[in-house]
Order: sequence, then structure tokens, then C-alpha cells
Amino acid sequence: MMSDPSNDSTGILFARQPIYDRQLNLAGYELLFRPYGGGPIVAADFDGNRATSQVLINAFTAADINEVCNQQPAYVNFTSDSLVQDIPFDSRVLVIEILEDVTDTGDVIEALTRLREEGHVMALDDYALNDASHPLLPFVDIVKLDYPAYTSDTLVSTIMALKARYPGLRLLAEKIETQEDYRIAMEAGCHLFQGYFLARPEPVRGRVMPINRLNTLKLLAELNAPDISMRDMAETVQRDPFLSVRLLRMANSAFAQQSRPVTSLHGAVMALGLSRIRSLASLLVLSRFEDKPHALQNLAMMLGHFCHQLAHHLPGQASEMGFTVGLFSCLDSFMDQPMEEILAQIPVHPDIEAALMHRTGALGLILQTATDYQKAHWESIDWPGLASLGLSPEQVAIAYQHALTRTNREQ
Repeated sequence: MMSDPSNDSTGILFARQPIYDRQLNLAGYELLFRPYGGGPIVAADFDGNRATSQVLINAFTAADINEVCNQQPAYVNFTSDSLVQDIPFDSRVLVIEILEDVTDTGDVIEALTRLREEGHVMALDDYALNDASHPLLPFVDIVKLDYPAYTSDTLVSTIMALKARYPGLRLLAEKIETQEDYRIAMEAGCHLFQGYFLARPEPVRGRVMPINRLNTLKLLAELNAPDISMRDMAETVQRDPFLSVRLLRMANSAFAQQSRPVTSLHGAVMALGLSRIRSLASLLVLSRFEDKPHALQNLAMMLGHFCHQLAHHLPGQASEMGFTVGLFSCLDSFMDQPMEEILAQIPVHPDIEAALMHRTGALGLILQTATDYQKAHWESIDWPGLASLGLSPEQVAIAYQHALTRTNREQ
């Protein structure tokens, strides 16, 4: 399979398990999370949101998804949180598998409605009911029947009920373990089949650049320079093969339904816009810190967007430095170094350094506000100081909600 053109190490990107139709023709693959080093999945440490993000990033940026899936659809599990994010991947390639524990909250219903309007195919995973009563059934195209949960009779009656209520629904029998399982599911009227009898999951290997923390730190600093132009951004990304390949693939996934593909980094920057390319590039760079929890990456991106929104009221370059201040405020946790040592290794604007080191200046006030607000330390917030910057409590609340929404969309 294809890999990034860099001096990197090979590991497991994800696993794939084929799905077959009634004629045993290949009809798709389910892409499954696997630890990069190939070790076991520890249930106590498993994070469904991180698993979804990792599979999507690896499948659409570290791998050639069409090559991996032989031009067939890619089924990927989605949690409730994953569903409400803005998915920048081609609806003709991705099948969204709604996990069995997803409930019909307002946010989920709104997300499913939007995804259907965007043309996404959706499947309901691990269906084990004996009727057609699930509240999310009206939104899906495929139901994955948890075969071991049924007897022969209940399987037939459930399929009849589903077909009567949703005539266009396709039924996928999963966990097919034996020839007899396959025969029963066929005769019951299933359209698609998946399980160990047909094929076990196989690892898809690829190359991920090993992390050089100092080089990664310098790259983050360049990407977030306040005066960077689109041309400079493209040139900065171009020097990093890992980032170049992934951003190009991400741009083409996001804009895959356009008639003309994005073929250059300058084109990617133009298509995505400077602000979005900056945040996506920063997100991809932070994803290299595989030894750090996903929550830390989320926090860094959220603080970046929060400070960026608050800094809109500041004059000159300061308004563009808000994202950098928020993002960089977590660098000591990523690098396992004191902030003073980190800032000695990279060039940063004096106002950014003052904000990070001493929480002084307008940027320092904004950063302190963001961290206090995120921790619900309302009594610590300097509201008079914010008022002098033209920021009201209502504007701070709106900025926080915007930051949360933007961060969720980028996961």
C-alpha cells in the first residue's frame, strides 16, 4: 500500500474485515481500530472517540483509501461525539456505522439529519432487537444484525418486521462464524455478510514518521507565526513530508466531490483557507504525540480556538496570535519540559512569550480567562480587565461555545 515518502517506521494503521454480498462478491470493508504497535486493546483504556479519529486520519491520510478498500465502501464506527462533528470525508467512500450505544438525543438527531442531506450512507451497528422499533432506524440505510443474538425464528421475524416497515433497508448479518450461520442468514433474507467464517480482520500496515520533539515544536511555531502568508504556509508544510501528504489527502477528501482534484499544497491552502489549514496542520502535528492522551490534544485545540475568538477584539497582529497562545499553553505537557525551556528553543513573538510565561499583556489576560473559564473558575476571571478589551461575559460565553464546536468538528 502507499505510504508517506519519509524516513519513517512501519506499524499497524488499522485492521480491515471484508463484507460480502449474497453472491459472495466483495461489498466493502469494516475498518477497525488497532494499536499502532500491534499490542492488545486494553478495555479500561479504550477511547471510542480517539479510535474513530485515528481510523479516519490513518485511512484517509496515511493510506490510499481506495486502494485499501479495493474501490469499495469503508465502514467506520462512530460514537455519539463523533457523529456531531463536521466530517470532511467523501460520502461516496465512507459508510458511517452508528454504534449500538448511541441514543436519540437532540444533537444526534440533528447530526444524522445533516449527514443524510450530505449524502452519507449510514449503518446501525450490532442490532439485537426482535422488532423494528429502534428510534434511529429512519436515518439508516443498512442494519447490521448481531447474528448470535437471534434464534433462527427470531431472525426471520425481525427481518420481516424491518422489511415491512423500511422496504429499502439492507440487512447485514455480522459475526457469521460457521457455514450453518451463513446458510441460515442467507435463507432469512440478509443482503450482506461479515464474520470469521468468511474472513478474519487483517492488519493494514503503513508508515508513520517517528516523532522528533524539537523539530515538531519548531514546525508548530512556524505554522502559527502571526504574519504567515498563504504562500509561506504552503512552503512550510511542503518541507514536512508527513504533513504534506496528509493535508493533500485531507483536502481531497473534504473536496472530493468537486470536479477538479486538489493537486498542490498551495491549492490545498487556497481550498481550505489559511485559518482552517493552520488548525488542521496543528492538529495533525499534535497527533504525532502518541504517548499523550487524546484529551490533551483536544484541550490544546480548544484553548487555541477560544483564545483566537477572544483576541478578535485586539488590534493589529495580536488578533492573529490568540490561536497560538492557546495552543502553545499546553506545550509543557506535550514536551514534558518547563515552558521557559521550550520557549528558549523556538522563536515566538514577545507578546506571546509574556502571555505564556507570566500571563501579562492583553494576550496573557485572554489566556488566563480561557483557562479559568474552561475550568469553571468564574471567581478568578478578571471581568473588568476583559471589559477594557471590549469583551462582555456574553461574548466570552459565545467564544467558548464556538471553540467547543470548532474543536469537535476537527476530531
